[in-house]
Amino acid sequence: MGPELDDFARSARQVLSGLRIRDDWRPGRHADDRSAQLSEALDRLGWGEVSSGNDDTLPFLGVAALELGRRAASPHGIVQLLGGSPLVQALAMYGEPGGQVCMTGADGLALATIADSVPVTFTDSLGVHQVSRLDEARAAEGDAGKRQAAWGAAMVGYFAGLASYVVDTATEHARGRRTFGRTLAHLDAVQQRLADAATVADGLVLSARAGSHGLAAMAHAASGTWEVMLNGHMIFGALGFTLEFPMQRYSRRAKALGAFVDGWIDQCVEQARVSASDSFGTSYKAPDRPGMRPVGYEGPG
Repeated sequence: MGPELDDFARSARQVLSGLRIRDDWRPGRHADDRSAQLSEALDRLGWGEVSSGNDDTLPFLGVAALELGRRAASPHGIVQLLGGSPLVQALAMYGEPGGQVCMTGADGLALATIADSVPVTFTDSLGVHQVSRLDEARAAEGDAGKRQAAWGAAMVGYFAGLASYVVDTATEHARGRRTFGRTLAHLDAVQQRLADAATVADGLVLSARAGSHGLAAMAHAASGTWEVMLNGHMIFGALGFTLEFPMQRYSRRAKALGAFVDGWIDQCVEQARVSASDSFGTSYKAPDRPGMRPVGYEGPG
């Protein structure tokens, strides 16, 4: 599969290379990065065909999402693989009324249409809304396992792309930035941070190429990417936090997506515990998670 995967990755890179990726986010502003041009590009790439969730297509989905991550492009197409945004603490990505959210339940995935929501300011331009009312939840159509596998593989790939880009740009910055007559790349501490970041990023790329998609793979991708971001910010220094430099876009996206992925994993683990306790006939009390809302949550209280 190696040569075919490489060819597909090059095709994805070529299709996405001509896109203008906009980022309208500013502190205190609600922003939505969806792009019709990006959706059309994904259609040309064959996004629908590789999104089946089959074992043989997951690596192709992973490397396509990797290229999306390297551009910090809108992950809206990835969110739709699950059927809708994970509902985490009453928040949903791209969560305008009429959109869908996805939740975990005893019978698998459940989808619900958003009846009422309001846009909120968030750390990234993901069209985040606070959901106040949902229509009645219904079981997700099709194979829920394949749906989750496709979403997981794409998320792992997207995180790998974010991390890979930051390693490349941090390395370039370290080679070009001079201080006291030497480049940053000559400093042992910088070399160590680059090595640590590159090791994590390379591992994530390999995971994406393998089509890794489970909860553990997503948890590792989210936490590992944030580790790469921290090392990148140390190398870029204050420049990494300013809006005119791209580093902040990548770290914002890693933190924002990581919050939704972590929330989804918590819900899946909690549901598994409930199901296990029910199966063994033992009493179970769900842990009190401040801020977490039950399925069907209505209102901000």
